[in-house]
Amino acid sequence: MVDKRMLQKLSRVYVTASAGTEAREHYSRRRREHLAAAEFPWVFHGLEREPGGELPYLMSGVRVFQEPSVMYLTGLNQTGASLVLDPGAPRTARETLFLPWKDPAKEFWDGIRLGLLPPGGREARANLVFLRELLGIRDIRPAEELPAFLHALGKRNRRMGVFHHSYPGGKSLRDDPTAAFARRVGSLLRDTKCRVESIASEHYGLRLPLDDWQKRECKLAQDATRDAFLELLPQLPGLRSEHEIAGVLEGAMLRRTAWGLAFPTICAAGANAGTLHYMKNDEPVEKGSMVLLDFGARSATMHADLSRTIPANGTFDPLQRLLYQAVLDTQAHAESLVKPGITIRELNREVWQRLEDILEERFVSRGGTMHRPYVEGALKTLPNKAKAHPRQPHGLSHLMGEQEHDGDPFRIYQDQPLREGLMISNEPGLYGTFKIRLEGRTWTRSLGIRIEDDLVVSGRGCKNLSKSIPKQPDELERLIRGEKP
Repeated sequence: MVDKRMLQKLSRVYVTASAGTEAREHYSRRRREHLAAAEFPWVFHGLEREPGGELPYLMSGVRVFQEPSVMYLTGLNQTGASLVLDPGAPRTARETLFLPWKDPAKEFWDGIRLGLLPPGGREARANLVFLRELLGIRDIRPAEELPAFLHALGKRNRRMGVFHHSYPGGKSLRDDPTAAFARRVGSLLRDTKCRVESIASEHYGLRLPLDDWQKRECKLAQDATRDAFLELLPQLPGLRSEHEIAGVLEGAMLRRTAWGLAFPTICAAGANAGTLHYMKNDEPVEKGSMVLLDFGARSATMHADLSRTIPANGTFDPLQRLLYQAVLDTQAHAESLVKPGITIRELNREVWQRLEDILEERFVSRGGTMHRPYVEGALKTLPNKAKAHPRQPHGLSHLMGEQEHDGDPFRIYQDQPLREGLMISNEPGLYGTFKIRLEGRTWTRSLGIRIEDDLVVSGRGCKNLSKSIPKQPDELERLIRGEKP
């Protein structure tokens, strides 16, 4: 009998989280949806080695992060798992899972893993019954049988789908493990008439719209992220370095979720915020500077991805407030545009132009000057075919789901109409050196401002999952002073 206590024991290798004992049905439903869409066998191959395993000197302790397609369809978060879905097979044999043999020595060191025992004997039979009940898949075989199974399948079919990152127009990730596996399958089937095809686009079409379970996990991730941010704010004036701020924030998130961080926190003070993926997080915070935070907690396989830019001493100066409000109003405009049918490419064109118009009206027209490297400097010469606006420093949005940045890695999806249930980021930003005379004083700041929320596309617009996480300047100042929300 699989109960909540057993599921807790397996929490690192079989992800159920808030679904609990209902998780098996959630994964089974997803597999049925894929079988209904498939016209030929589809193969999903999981992680082959644990993170850092290729470096014998590295004792990283990094958790396993399963290949997301396998995670989405099975809940298995361990190495050595593969799934084959065959719509042409008899009903009881349409789902075949391949697992490694159990390794007691490895489990002694690293904890429980799901796997098969050598056949014969009561213990092996009981283990197989347990796996079937836990996972909802009847046909479970040793991983070493996968090549022979695929070869036999290839002899019976003219087409076989393998999830790997290859897309129309010749775009592919050859160094990705899924691509290496697809090449191995192609070699395996050379003596057959079966053609190996990528099913990445088909899989993403089924996976990316969030289901109710994912939405619950997203809320839990957002709640943990919000509460950690609220814990940080009144402590901010007493923190003197980026690593102190990041440490308080990350610690607060980790206390609120067993699933860890969505990604390493960016904590960039002053001019450091002009580096978009700043990971240094070790410099002192200068008096009067702003601090850009890009952060988020995980819950099960879902993420929060937030950015907030806050005054280190608790008060925006006039220039900071002017520029911050420009980005905040731009972000609100972006949120008002998100709805089914619009594309991310269209959002980029509209929203970045909105920011330019606001800057012209509120800043440049009042004598303000600005130097933005991505507009005037060396970055202008860099090739960036994805830019939809000449003054766009980065994309306004990316898809989110089982991965914090989900969807095809080339972002072909930017030109595809948004659909109900898709989750996207909303993150306009402004970076550079700005100068203006306000209130009888000349202000000059080198800074970066990014404000990011997570949106789910709904029937007529979108829902802001991050709405409760403070970002209005007056509210931020009150919270940093220690006033209650």
